[in-house]
Amino acid sequence: MNAVDTMLQEELSRLMDRLAATVPAGSFEATNVTNPTLRSRLDDMDTSLALARATLLEGYGRWRKTLDDLENIWALAAWGSEAGERPSAAAEEAAEYATARAA
Repeated sequence: MNAVDTMLQEELSRLMDRLAATVPAGSFEATNVTNPTLRSRLDDMDTSLALARATLLEGYGRWRKTLDDLENIWALAAWGSEAGERPSAAAEEAAEYATARAA
């Protein structure tokens, strides 16, 4: 579980704790019977929450990959400067590729 996933799980747990403390027992079942529109809205919000979570985790994955790419480019730059040489064409192409991916 990564840092974002942990944070999202903690926020969801806090929400569930607040709901457990404030929503009377049996409310969910009563809503199913008395207000199907509200039940449908609850289902829609559950779906929306799951999609938002997936989007955040996907974005965080891209963020981590971009950080790794940046670190690798800096390593190439440091390696080239230690050798006292200009970075090779392959290193420059890798840097351009990583920069394009980050954009």
